[in-house]
Amino acid sequence: MKFGIIGLGYVGLATLCGLAKAGHEVIGVEKDQPRLLRLMSGDVPFHEPGMADVLRDYPGSITFTDSIADTETVDYLVLAVGTPSKSDGSCDLTFVDAALSEVKSKQKIIIRSTVPPGTTDMLSIMYPAHTFAVVPEFLQEGRALADVLKPHRVVIGSDNLEMCEELAGIYGRLGVPLVCTSPIDAEFIKYASNAFLATKISFINDLARLADKAGADITTIADGMGLDPRIGRSFLNAGLGYGGSCFPKDMHALLNVAHENELDLPVISAAMHSNDAQMGYVASKVEHKSGLKVAFLGLAFKPGTDDMRDAPSVTLARHLALREIDIIGYDPLAKWDYPQAMTVEAALKGADVAILVTEWDELVNLKPEAFDGMRTKRLIDARNAWKYACDPGTVQYEGIGRMQNKANTPSSM
Repeated sequence: MKFGIIGLGYVGLATLCGLAKAGHEVIGVEKDQPRLLRLMSGDVPFHEPGMADVLRDYPGSITFTDSIADTETVDYLVLAVGTPSKSDGSCDLTFVDAALSEVKSKQKIIIRSTVPPGTTDMLSIMYPAHTFAVVPEFLQEGRALADVLKPHRVVIGSDNLEMCEELAGIYGRLGVPLVCTSPIDAEFIKYASNAFLATKISFINDLARLADKAGADITTIADGMGLDPRIGRSFLNAGLGYGGSCFPKDMHALLNVAHENELDLPVISAAMHSNDAQMGYVASKVEHKSGLKVAFLGLAFKPGTDDMRDAPSVTLARHLALREIDIIGYDPLAKWDYPQAMTVEAALKGADVAILVTEWDELVNLKPEAFDGMRTKRLIDARNAWKYACDPGTVQYEGIGRMQNKANTPSSM
């Protein structure tokens, strides 16, 4: 079959690569000229494993263009444009409207962009010539292509039975559970999934703050909780809180939809408040002292990506910068606007405090002697991920919700 993909960010490009690997012909539409030129040369404009290999191995199946008109002959048109937050937290559908306004021929349109519940029903009225289906993405950055090729489930939302059956046939080949439902239910599933995961993170961070005060170990607590299959261990890692391009904006958008429907969502609201509080709590572990040097170990919002959108490192840096604290960061891929070192050693040299922000393998496996260049060998493990937490040597170690380690003092000075 032949597919057109409008918007080649993480979702669009992962979808394009997955379809190409499945044997389909794909036309990728990207309006951003620098990004388009990079893609045409086979260069992926962000870090995502496997995508460059697909662009190299399937050149005959992939075409890139900046014109939506070039997709007139496709069997399906996939909409994967951005839906950022407006200043009031609501979802901005400007790119969705702009893309659809350029589609002149009758099309079967698959919406992969994250859109608020009710959007597809509205688009069906605004653009009656087209047939719509919502197939929300559940991709994790750092493994987006793998999630396209083998997702946990596929949700298909459409009021058109024929389109549902066609898409079920296409996605059924993946051998994963299929959920065929209405557009609004599919849109809700996406938001509800992200809101639940974000709330789970906020819940364990609430308990981590209590564990710090009570003298308990939140990691052991989470391990014990996670053995219950009704709970599970994933997303129960205490730390800086959630960030990235999805959870913050989707939580805001969901609350905005509730407000439009004159409803309060106290659990979702509390989860957002807790996430903000957690950042301030971690920042409070660094003493108020002008001229203090703090080294950020990891900058990206999660390992395996160079994405800095709503990265906790930036928010934490802002907290500390207000106190006139000197900040330097290190990350193997990501860049930020604060001073940045090219190596871990350079970042740690002369630092008073190191904060493990992103759990890259090279950072969680740093040996205690790696901190010898610091002025004061103190590590705040904001991800509870350092492999030497139980045997820190001369490093003064402090995790999040692990205050049983408070008595841990350097074995030698």
